[in-house]
Amino acid sequence: MVFFLGLMACSGAKINQENFDKIKPGMTLAEVKAILGEPADSSSIDLAVVSGATAMWKGEGVTINIQFMNGKVVAKEFLKPGKVAPKPGQ
Repeated sequence: MVFFLGLMACSGAKINQENFDKIKPGMTLAEVKAILGEPADSSSIDLAVVSGATAMWKGEGVTINIQFMNGKVVAKEFLKPGKVAPKPGQ
């Protein structure tokens, strides 16, 4: 039982600013999972020539959202309660 709880604690510990900063444009979902673990939620859409996906990881008081286009990271967002996200262009 202790081992199982330890695994749960480790997966949540991956969702932090340090690991978020390791995510770079062009990385694949597999590369992101190697850093953050399995996402808490994800969705995708495939059109004729373009595919897109979003994935969300949740940790202790932190949410990381990553958007993929054609299997590669194109945008990312780090959210903490009480922290205001920067406005576009700032």
